[in-house]
Amino acid sequence: MQIRDWMASNHLKLNEDKIQVIWLGTCQQLNKVTAHGLTLPNTTVQLSTNSCGYFGILLDSQLTMADHVEALCRSCFFQLYQLRSIKQSLTR
Repeated sequence: MQIRDWMASNHLKLNEDKIQVIWLGTCQQLNKVTAHGLTLPNTTVQLSTNSCGYFGILLDSQLTMADHVEALCRSCFFQLYQLRSIKQSLTR
């Protein structure tokens, strides 16, 4: 059974605009990869060279999660910065 048949039988549709593909491996393994895209029946998807988002987690090709930690820190600092606007309303 092909992926499209399985998806159709489960009432799912492939959205080519949202597909992200990334190779995972060590530096030595990634240096051996020569493919630059994945060819699907209707489109060609370019491989991501930096990181991919998957269920709110940013994965990089070596699974270091450095991009995810950076984004999480940025979000936390933003939320802390937003708290300054209500600090007068808070009691000790």
